[in-house]
Amino acid sequence: HTSRSFDPITMTRGSFLRTAFFVVGATVAAGFALYVLQKKQEQKKDEDEDDEPKKEEMPEAAAPVVTTTALTDRSIPLDIQLDQQDAADADDKIRILTKNTITIAHASVTGTCSKFAAKLEKELSQNPIFQSCSIQLGKVEEWDWWDELLNNEEEEDTTNNTTDAKLPPPVVLLVLPTHAGGAWPVGADSLQQALLDLQHDWRIEKAPLRPTQILIGTFGMGSSAYDDDTIGKPAKEAFQQFRKLGAKTVGSAAGIGDDAVGDHADVAFHKWMTETVMPQLEGAFAVDSESCACGKPSSKDDGGGGCCSSGKESEEQQPDDDEESYYELDEEDQEEPEVIDLEDMGASMLKSSAKEQSSEPQAMTTPSQALALKKEGYRLIGTHSAVKLCRWTKHQLRGRGGCYKHTFYGITSYQCMEATPSLACANKCVFCWRHHKNPVGKEWRWKTDDPHFIVAEAVKEHVKMIKETKGIPGVKMDRWKEAHTVKHCALSLVGEPIMYPRIDEFLGDLHERDISTFLVTNGQHPLAIASIRPITQLYVSVDAPTPESLIAIDRPLFSDAWERLQQSLSMLKDKGQRTVARLTVVKGWNSDEVEGYAKLIALGHVSLVEVKGVTFCGKSDASNLNMSNTPWHHEVIQLVRTLKEEIDKLRQDDPAIPEYDIACEHRHSVSVLLARVDQFAVDDPTTGNRKWRTWIDYDKFQVLAARNAKDPSFKFKVEEYLADTPEWALFGAEEEGFDPTDMRHRKKRKHPMYTKYDADGIPTHDHNNEVMSEEERAKLVLQMEEKKREVGCGTTVTELKGGERRIQDASLMFRGLTVIK
Repeated sequence: HTSRSFDPITMTRGSFLRTAFFVVGATVAAGFALYVLQKKQEQKKDEDEDDEPKKEEMPEAAAPVVTTTALTDRSIPLDIQLDQQDAADADDKIRILTKNTITIAHASVTGTCSKFAAKLEKELSQNPIFQSCSIQLGKVEEWDWWDELLNNEEEEDTTNNTTDAKLPPPVVLLVLPTHAGGAWPVGADSLQQALLDLQHDWRIEKAPLRPTQILIGTFGMGSSAYDDDTIGKPAKEAFQQFRKLGAKTVGSAAGIGDDAVGDHADVAFHKWMTETVMPQLEGAFAVDSESCACGKPSSKDDGGGGCCSSGKESEEQQPDDDEESYYELDEEDQEEPEVIDLEDMGASMLKSSAKEQSSEPQAMTTPSQALALKKEGYRLIGTHSAVKLCRWTKHQLRGRGGCYKHTFYGITSYQCMEATPSLACANKCVFCWRHHKNPVGKEWRWKTDDPHFIVAEAVKEHVKMIKETKGIPGVKMDRWKEAHTVKHCALSLVGEPIMYPRIDEFLGDLHERDISTFLVTNGQHPLAIASIRPITQLYVSVDAPTPESLIAIDRPLFSDAWERLQQSLSMLKDKGQRTVARLTVVKGWNSDEVEGYAKLIALGHVSLVEVKGVTFCGKSDASNLNMSNTPWHHEVIQLVRTLKEEIDKLRQDDPAIPEYDIACEHRHSVSVLLARVDQFAVDDPTTGNRKWRTWIDYDKFQVLAARNAKDPSFKFKVEEYLADTPEWALFGAEEEGFDPTDMRHRKKRKHPMYTKYDADGIPTHDHNNEVMSEEERAKLVLQMEEKKREVGCGTTVTELKGGERRIQDASLMFRGLTVIK
């Protein structure tokens, strides 16, 4: 062919390659140009946004705000934007790659990492060697890690400055917790993504951090109770990823603390701080001498290059460009026998020593855990049990009303003992009112106290606390005297009571004392549920409707937590006695996808379904909840109605699923009860109306339980120990579950401004329960319309930094307002 037109069949190999290279080059150039253009547009957009007037801050905005989503939308926003205050704080930060600067960043979940980071800052600040350097402390999300690590503006401005060249290198010390499955904690995902992007972005040179000489050290917190393979995984990954990017390292591996092994975490952190971090940084920041990578000053004996001048350390930390880094090897090549470096051996020996000591069963609580529990009013019994006086016991002693169990089941609140034979739990629920001061574990590994000793001591301590209430103003002496006899035991204090290996004997002892038993389990030990004797009422907590939300809200130790919950509920079907599915509603976390709850309830054919709004117990580093996550009573009622409708839909396809209906409510504790119609409802022969029998004949139960104890082949059913539910306890009654024999007590400033509302949330009755005029209501309507323009219609969830979720709903604006009377 004489023509020069492109013909892939006839063209030569050389011409084909030249054409291919040209096409590839043109594509790369076009891609890079598009990238530059995109960055300029984003920069201009940011500048334009900065020029716009700032919006009015939210009243409680103390954290970075993210995009708002409808409550029914399960998606969690990924892009977190700093609010004005945090943006100002970020502007005050020194850039991470600035020489002579030490940056300490943490991503605390329960407060431990925050505490350790502050301790590290204090240790460095008090050391004379670091007096001339800048030390900054903050949360991981306060920095834009991509920008900080890639754009070293300060270094570019000072590379020719001889004085600056002699300054110590920048240092970053990370203290990171471990989420379920080894995941990075909320708030640290920006760092994780930046490290991954810097490694895999082809536009960035290999080992971009090497010229900065940055030193990186990481310490990871976790619990081997979850999984030995995932403990401290984020810290380990950060350590490896920084090293791949060319950073020098503080120590040869990440420090690891295990909060499941006694005081290992505190000891391990102290060892990492004093034996790894401090010596190496003291060497790096020493003004009068040069130092090597290990932190020891150089000497004439080693030729002025430090003890590591042989090159071993530098080769490990800075692999040649022509050679593959250890961390860049294929996964197959990395699966080699584990070798422990000398610097890690101390921590490893520390953990091994703790485990060797624990080969002999130890007490369940450490001294620090025991102290924290005692401060909160717990009376510890033996090595793993506790008892505490319930606030409802004190309320009813003073004639101020009983708990929801009094309304739903007829217990005498002032004769109820709240206790547990196991302080340990297999979950770390976000709504836990104990703020995780108790230990955790998947199985029993501690000393086992005698069950009869525990019961005797629990009753003794409870009665002692009752005696101490004698001086409380308003205590009714007849009730106070009766309270010395314990009639009920709520095994829901803290921890997982069913973990206790001798739980069956423990329950038997309570029954022998004519004490009824209400046992609450989180559904993670199905075999234990199947094996225990008949008790007064057996609960399984159903905290989430899907596997994903269960992990998010319960933070279980078991990787198969969802399957265990399903199996536990299925076990309830054959128990024969009263069984309960207990739902704790947390707005923004588990209050949607009601269909999922219906399916779980259908698994167990449970006798009763308790739906209770979460109790907000104040802010805590161990919880992401705020007051807006607590639902109002009318919201719980609506959820229960929706739940009943979903169960009715399932019954159309499976008639074996029982029919449920709303039986009782207790407005004071934001609780509503669904009950099986076939077990608890009868037709009143006089009126023909449905009559509920959710209360318990406790004397009859004890007779039946005693007979079963003597002859386990004897079985009895729910219907054999029922009692009529009083009118005041029924759903829809004027008393709303408050016993009329008691008097509702309100603090001076706690009288509600409005007592009744219409469907839109507009008040209809004032604080005296009198109907409001149309003129007054019209003004309130205008106020709500203004609020809707501000926050939008319906309920929205705003995700804040650290995983907190804030709820906004204009229809709730008038609820909670109080008036002085």
